Amino acid sequence: MIKNYDNYFTSGELSSLYQIPKQTLLYYDKIGLLKPAFISSNSYRHYNIDQYLSLEIILNLRRLDIPIAKIKTYLDNKSPAAFLALLEEKDKDCLNTIAELQRIHKNISIVKENIVQTQNIILEQILLIHEPMTPLCYTPIEKGTTGKSIIKMIARHVYKLFTQNQFSGKNVGWVVDKTDFFSENYMRSLAFYSTYDDSTNLPKSTSYIRAEGVYMTVAFKGTYYQRAGEIRIMLENFMQVNSLEPIGNIFIIPLRNHWLTSNTKEYINKLIIRVANKTSVKTSVKTSKNIISI
Repeated sequence: MIKNYDNYFTSGELSSLYQIPKQTLLYYDKIGLLKPAFISSNSYRHYNIDQYLSLEIILNLRRLDIPIAKIKTYLDNKSPAAFLALLEEKDKDCLNTIAELQRIHKNISIVKENIVQTQNIILEQILLIHEPMTPLCYTPIEKGTTGKSIIKMIARHVYKLFTQNQFSGKNVGWVVDKTDFFSENYMRSLAFYSTYDDSTNLPKSTSYIRAEGVYMTVAFKGTYYQRAGEIRIMLENFMQVNSLEPIGNIFIIPLRNHWLTSNTKEYINKLIIRVANKTSVKTSVKTSKNIISI
């Protein structure tokens, strides 16, 4: 039996020295990380100097967010090499966390920028824009797919983007055959698509290249299905006046949707279609980022 308690710390004294709750010591005892030297007849826990020093190590390593299990392993096998390995492993975790936070910060910045651009977009006006070659994440829609099956396809499409750490084009657009559109068949779509954040090392199986060229675009309020008839007439009149013809399928991308409003009349969609001059005269649209409004 230990008679001289003066050389031992009670749990209250130890918790006071380190400014921690006594419950922390009880927990460490329970999980076998730091057991008291003995428990007196009055149920007081008593700790010796070695345990005081071990607690110093435990608390400082916990401040580095090192897991308790790894601290316990280290206390059982202390050495300079083991301590360095412990720190290097945690440092690697920190770098991975920093990289992930930077990725999240980048995504937030992209989304904020997209929202600001949407607020400043020109509506109800047809523009001609020179677009560079653009790789798209592309998911074909099988003929006859409807209802819940469509939602499942969209979910799989978005999942592909998330697994590739792509974000800015998370709004899912769709592709409509130009013949269907101009013959007033607005309901049938060929595919879902989204733009990539990073066009390097893209998977060939899910990628589609939208050709470089002059594109006719128009942004409009409301859903595509609410406004498709009006927009078709606008485009036909514009092409007739300017001797243009469509030479590719139609791409529709939502710029403001259910993420930003519950009122479908406040939705904003953008329609994009490649065009060429009917007379084969070279278009006067410069191959720059200039926007020409006619």
